[in-house]
Amino acid sequence: MFERSGLMLILAALILTWTAPMQASENAPGHILGGALNAPVRIEVFSDFQCSACREFYLSTIRQVLQEFSSKDKVRVIYHEFPIQSHRLSFEAARYTEAAARLGTRTLLSVMDSLFMDQVQWSQDGKLEASISKRLPREDLLKLKKIMQDPGISQAIERELKYASGLTIRSTPTMIITYAGKQQRAEGLIPYLVLKQFLDSIIK
Repeated sequence: MFERSGLMLILAALILTWTAPMQASENAPGHILGGALNAPVRIEVFSDFQCSACREFYLSTIRQVLQEFSSKDKVRVIYHEFPIQSHRLSFEAARYTEAAARLGTRTLLSVMDSLFMDQVQWSQDGKLEASISKRLPREDLLKLKKIMQDPGISQAIERELKYASGLTIRSTPTMIITYAGKQQRAEGLIPYLVLKQFLDSIIK
């Protein structure tokens, strides 16, 4: 386990820039994974389903943040799809989650879990639906496939990309943390213990 000084040094190295805080907007793109609107901390995550670092960040860090902080309304986590062009299946994976979000947060999280857990498999064989079907009831899977026929699904992802471009997001995973009138940005894979130490230090 890291000592306190070691944790803060690692986080300090990962925090890249201060930016002017953005105002939360109901019209802003993104999927709320957990946490109340008035949570003292807002974390926006820009991620790609075919990115190995994003996989580790979601499974090892974000899911623990949701469990320990968002469940107590201390941190609001917002996920943004940021499919990278060089990853041939990223956009299609994002279409699944965009559709899943229309069925509710529980379905969204199930689909995200499936995509990240089976990332190696579907990245090789291209069978995204096979991975997702493992964790979704057949009825929900059928609903999901029907929703994906809506052209608005792809358009929503394009809005996400435009939003990220406006924030000069260039790599994944990227995280923007907003709290107490301040905002910090971090790029790369941040271990949960490091992020937890930081959150504990800013949440009163």
